[in-house]
Amino acid sequence: MAKVLVDTNLLVYSVNPAEGKKCKKAVAAIVELIKQQEFCVSAQNLAEFCRVMGEKAKPAQSQDNIKQWVRAFRRCGEVFHYTGSSVHSALAISKTDNIHFFDALLVATMRENGVDEIWTENVKDFKKVRGLKVKNPLK
Repeated sequence: MAKVLVDTNLLVYSVNPAEGKKCKKAVAAIVELIKQQEFCVSAQNLAEFCRVMGEKAKPAQSQDNIKQWVRAFRRCGEVFHYTGSSVHSALAISKTDNIHFFDALLVATMRENGVDEIWTENVKDFKKVRGLKVKNPLK
């Protein structure tokens, strides 16, 4: 069964009712992937989620809340980890496809785990990567 990586922005929207329609659409997208057993994230997505929710969210969320959400995401599907090799590949992807290093690190991690589709609000940058399927479920 094919896996779909859910980017950090959708994880953040899914737990923030103040985002209104974005929240509802992010939740619906994640639920769809879970039902189809296609949901996956990278450890990088979970780390970014923690930073956003603890440092950038208004109001910042407690560590207890953040831990509960991370625990829930981990139970929803697979969590892929990057390696030193992933970092090396990300450098090449970043240069070749002209994308930010951390986006390239997600792509490298996805490729190493046989994932070729990402759901994200950041379609513009990920569309630059050859062979990557990109969907914005918020539209």
